[in-house]
Amino acid sequence: MKTYYLMPDKNSLHNHFSLDLDPILTIHSGDSVVFKTLDSAWGMEKRSVPGAQRKRWTETIPERQAPFFGHALIGPVSIHNAEIGDTLEIKINEIIPGEWGWASGGGFPSEWNKKLGIAEEKEVMLDFLIDSELKEAVSQFGNFPYKIKIAPFMGIMGMPPNAEGKHSTFVPRESGGNIDCKELQAGSRLFLPVSVEGGLFSTGDGHAIQGDGEICGPALECPMEKVHLTFILHKKQKFSFPRAETQKAWITMSFHEDLDEAMWSALNNMIDWMIEIYSFSRAEASAWASLAVDLRITQIVNGNKGVHALLAKDKIYK
Repeated sequence: MKTYYLMPDKNSLHNHFSLDLDPILTIHSGDSVVFKTLDSAWGMEKRSVPGAQRKRWTETIPERQAPFFGHALIGPVSIHNAEIGDTLEIKINEIIPGEWGWASGGGFPSEWNKKLGIAEEKEVMLDFLIDSELKEAVSQFGNFPYKIKIAPFMGIMGMPPNAEGKHSTFVPRESGGNIDCKELQAGSRLFLPVSVEGGLFSTGDGHAIQGDGEICGPALECPMEKVHLTFILHKKQKFSFPRAETQKAWITMSFHEDLDEAMWSALNNMIDWMIEIYSFSRAEASAWASLAVDLRITQIVNGNKGVHALLAKDKIYK
């Protein structure tokens, strides 16, 4: 098994998902890739003073850029012999954030800002210094209540849909993308259905911390110094939506414009998985789900809203 290293440069960076993007790397099942990423908004450095513009990455290849704004992604990585109908397992070995990050609220008329009553308010920008060893981030306003514990994860891990064209990085899909699930920290495993030949996996949109919902649009956005992922291909084992396993829980995810539809889909996917794990009937699995499964709103700000169903491993004893 081999380990590869990918840095942000004009050949690796892109702002959309597409089955027509040429892979920058081809690996085999069992290989690992260590990514270094920009922040979601293509930032290269922390803000020099409050309100100042940050230096942004501008050296790109036109063929790798869509004519609309998208997150700064690294990839795509092709997995040898990955075919439509397979599942790609991504083992998240280690995630180390950079030394700075930012969050914001208000300032423009988005759906969520209108609902929160802050669309007309001046945007609040929080700039953070991040300490990976202490696992904390402190804003420009100092400590309490402006300091927070971090729990880093990647907002975007995914592959393009099986459709022509250049697809937004903002919308989560069956094959992943802007999932924004805070449970996907180091030690977890994400399972994505392969929708195109080779998979064409990309990642970006690093978050130092996020609450369920990501209610203001950004989380604590930051570059990542190290994102160490291992890729395992499962042949002819296709799920309808992403699944994940953490050290403490099994998780199923679903995305839909209608939050209710996302919820019912995530729940049905979890019941399907409980039938696999415990050999329950569907009625039994549903009854146990009522006792042991938590339904959580993953995010509400990415067009397709996300819900994940979480079954803690210590809820049903073996």
